[in-house]
Amino acid sequence: MATTSLLIASAYFFCSIPTAYLLVKALKGIDLRTFGSGSVTGSNAGQALGKWAVIVVGILDILKGAAPVWAAQALDQSTSEQMLAGIAGVIGHNWSAYLGFQGGRGMAVVIGVMLALAQLELLLFIIVAIFGIAFIGNIPLVMGLAMLLAPMWAYVFDEDAALIWGFGTIVLLIIVKRLTGNWTPLPPDGGRRTLLNRLLYDRDTKERHAWVKRTGVDNRAPTQEAR
Repeated sequence: MATTSLLIASAYFFCSIPTAYLLVKALKGIDLRTFGSGSVTGSNAGQALGKWAVIVVGILDILKGAAPVWAAQALDQSTSEQMLAGIAGVIGHNWSAYLGFQGGRGMAVVIGVMLALAQLELLLFIIVAIFGIAFIGNIPLVMGLAMLLAPMWAYVFDEDAALIWGFGTIVLLIIVKRLTGNWTPLPPDGGRRTLLNRLLYDRDTKERHAWVKRTGVDNRAPTQEAR
């Protein structure tokens, strides 16, 4: 029990390390929470630094998500305990202890958890994502759908129950993160539409370009660089 508790706590604080935030802050001096979409993600880092940052942050966050699960496996922990470590990592990434419980959206970290724990589900996740992006084109919508199917894949393939409830929990965490963002308040009017846009498109508006080109996010004055 002590080992499991230490593992979960370590997973949370390790995955709380905000990769995208630190990279952009170091190279441009910009607080990602006040730039573009306001999300502490690889895609927003790409808006600040260029497309290469999306790849770098994505790889680092995938490895960040996989690391706690690999640690649990090295300690010969059960599948349930490995999944708990993965879930703690997703929570840490989405609600970072180092950023006032703000953070990323969790998808790259989730991919890392799947890489370490559920390779078949990851393969199906990638297939759904590729076909969805090709035919629908809306990445947040497609990624959300691909994640929503993960518990079903685990059930269909008669996986350990820990994978089923674990992926179900992760789906709920992704939904909560989308709906709350980085504690972004709802507009006085149009709250229902905003919540629907957040759930489907992971932003307050359906139109992506206007959203990522915003300035002064979170009611804080934008820096000169963010302009």
